[in-house]
Amino acid sequence: MAVTIVLHNQSLLDIAIQWTGSVANVFLIAQANGLAVSDDLVAGSELTIPDVENNKDILNYYSSRAIQPATAFTEIVTEIVRQRGIGYMQI
Repeated sequence: MAVTIVLHNQSLLDIAIQWTGSVANVFLIAQANGLAVSDDLVAGSELTIPDVENNKDILNYYSSRAIQPATAFTEIVTEIVRQRGIGYMQI
């Protein structure tokens, strides 16, 4: 087992791919930490990474390039932009 610190905007999928090389392990990581797969993670919190089967090629790629994925959305912004002007008018 390993322990990791959650970075800003990281999701469980990011953690799974970074630490195991497979998004399929997200379910085991969520279960080991008492979380749902869709839960938002708090930056700075600790997560336990259980012993699972790793994809060594992906892990080597991420570690050799120091990639730490952080793809979670923290805020949903929806705004409708109304286009105006002659270029947008129709008869």
